[in-house]
Amino acid sequence: MSCYILGMLLLLAGPVCSQTNVYDIILAGRTIGSLRVFDDKGEANTETHRIESDFKVLFYKGKYSTQTSYVQGKLVSAVCAHLVNGDLKEKTQTKSAAKSLYEVWFSGEDGKEKPKIEIDEPILSTITGLYYKEPVNLSEVYSERYGRMCGIKKLSEGKYGVALPDGKQGVYLYKNGLCREVNTDLAGFKLRIVLKEGATAKAR
Repeated sequence: MSCYILGMLLLLAGPVCSQTNVYDIILAGRTIGSLRVFDDKGEANTETHRIESDFKVLFYKGKYSTQTSYVQGKLVSAVCAHLVNGDLKEKTQTKSAAKSLYEVWFSGEDGKEKPKIEIDEPILSTITGLYYKEPVNLSEVYSERYGRMCGIKKLSEGKYGVALPDGKQGVYLYKNGLCREVNTDLAGFKLRIVLKEGATAKAR
C-alpha cells in the first residue's frame, strides 16, 4: 500500500488547518478497521501529509501510520511505523542529509538486518501522497515504508498500479481526482481500502 497502516508520528509545530477523509479497511467483504487521511498545510511553502490506520484480524491487531513533510514541493522528512499487538514491527525514517539528499534508517523487528540507505535524487511524490492527488503524468513515487522509489503506471482511466519492492502491486482508483479505493497487501492479507462517503475525523 502506499503504503499501509500504523501509529506513532513525528508532528510538526506551527498552525495548521486540517481536512480529513476516512476509509474503511475491508478484508473478504468484512470491515476490519479504518484509515484516516489528514491533509495538513502549515505556513507558506510547507505541507504535511499524514495517514493513521488501525485494523484487527482474529488475534492480529495492527496499527500503521505515515507522515511526510515538504518544503517548496520537495520532501524533507518521512516517518512510517507499523505496530502489531502493541509492539513495534518496523519503522522507517527518511531525512534530509548533508552528504546526500536523503538518508533512510530502519528500526524495529523487521529493520534489524537492513542497512542505512542514501538517496541522491530529490523526492517530489510519495505513496502517501497518492491519497491526496491523482498521479497524472507520474512515472515513480517514493515508498516511505521501503525507502525506495517505485514505478507507477496508468492501468486505465482513473486506475494506477504501483510496483512495490517486495514484488507486489498496489492499485489506486480515482474519480474526479479523488482517491476512492486502494487495493493492497499487508502482512499477507489482501485488503480493500474504500472511501467512506461523507465521513470525516478530527485531527489529533
